[in-house]
Amino acid sequence: MNKVDEKKIKDIIHTIGLNNYLVDSEIKKIVESQFRFTYDTIRSLSIEEKTDEELDKLKTNFTYKYLGKLYTSSDIIRRQQLKNNILKQKKNEQEEFESSRSIGIDEDISGNTTI
Repeated sequence: MNKVDEKKIKDIIHTIGLNNYLVDSEIKKIVESQFRFTYDTIRSLSIEEKTDEELDKLKTNFTYKYLGKLYTSSDIIRRQQLKNNILKQKKNEQEEFESSRSIGIDEDISGNTTI
């Protein structure tokens, strides 16, 4: 988001606050509360051990006035879990690589390890 858009948003929040006798931070909390609720609700679901049928039965639809509907399916959840697992694995591999380089372990081109 560029600075002009940020300024517009701050001005809108400030105007709403003035009209309702609230400070800007209170207006921001009110606006963000629905998204915080969604985030907290989704995070509280223990979906790792659930089957696809159980996931499909979960109430995972959120409707936002003037914005639309946020929904998901078991396929989307499973794909996201797979993606997260791959990212975690890559991060762990990167950390292992960096830690092995920091303690002086090195491999030459032939595969021989030197200290």
